[in-house]
Amino acid sequence: MKLVIQPTLLLKAPNYHQQSLDLSHIGNLLKSVEQGRTLASAAKDLNISYRTVWNELKEAEQELGCRFLDRVKGHGSKLTPAGRLLIHSLDRLDLQLSDELQRLADDIGTKLANHIQKKFNTLIFCSSNDPLIEYISPKFEEITFETMGSGQALDRLLEDKANIAGFHISDPQEIKGIQDHLQRRGLVAIPLMQRIQGLILAKGNPLKIKSVRDLARPEVRFINRQKGAGTRLLLDRLIEREGLKTRQIKGYAHEEFTHNAIATSILAGQADAGMGLQYIAKEFSLSCIPLETETFYLAMKPELRKNKTIVSFIKSIQNRSNKTAGYKALT
Repeated sequence: MKLVIQPTLLLKAPNYHQQSLDLSHIGNLLKSVEQGRTLASAAKDLNISYRTVWNELKEAEQELGCRFLDRVKGHGSKLTPAGRLLIHSLDRLDLQLSDELQRLADDIGTKLANHIQKKFNTLIFCSSNDPLIEYISPKFEEITFETMGSGQALDRLLEDKANIAGFHISDPQEIKGIQDHLQRRGLVAIPLMQRIQGLILAKGNPLKIKSVRDLARPEVRFINRQKGAGTRLLLDRLIEREGLKTRQIKGYAHEEFTHNAIATSILAGQADAGMGLQYIAKEFSLSCIPLETETFYLAMKPELRKNKTIVSFIKSIQNRSNKTAGYKALT
């Protein structure tokens, strides 16, 4: 086991909409430009949208009151003296702290290795994104939790790469087919809880969006979930029901991987609407139009239902869901 600790320079700015601004991340973007690359290629390497990278850079410049890049139309971007200063400062930070941080990382690695040798086998739980599950899962050391789309989680289970799969379905006819397929593979699907999905909108719904049909209005900017996500499948079904085409929705191809990321994009003014949980909209003080009540399931081998860890895990999630707006436990 080899651990590495890397220092991060954070700016605590009172006007920044998040808790802090990662200047180390900005510095890495600037290094890419210094090496002759573009912001677009840097964004691709980081697997995030160009718009996100561009907005992060603009926010950093606004908070620090300086420009990192000179942008010349048709000629790309060049580093300013402030941009070179930030890169130089971060390099000095790495150089001065690297030896001490590596000694600390080696010590942590040794302790972790000793712990891993003693720990028992864990259950691999692959699940669609859900804030309640992500809150509860770390409390169970016996469970290794991974977030992914509903379809991918089920694939992992069927490929024997996971012990449990978490997925959600809003169409009762669709779950019957999934249950039959799982049963043929010796697996069961357990209804865990219900949750409300809808259109997450900017606070106060300034564009007066009322339904999925309004997403086709030219002034509405949408932010979508990734392919394979249950929320994406739900949206596609609602779009088809309204007789719309995905090409009519501006931003349909712009993807994020979690409900939180959808809300953050809207909060930052990068989009006007997205599909997500009513609970998340409330957490971010955004508006929401409820559209569907869906059921979240756990799929596993039947014998796991009696496993003490799984029984306690399910009970913890259901207790939490009964105390959370937009959720309801299923027993």
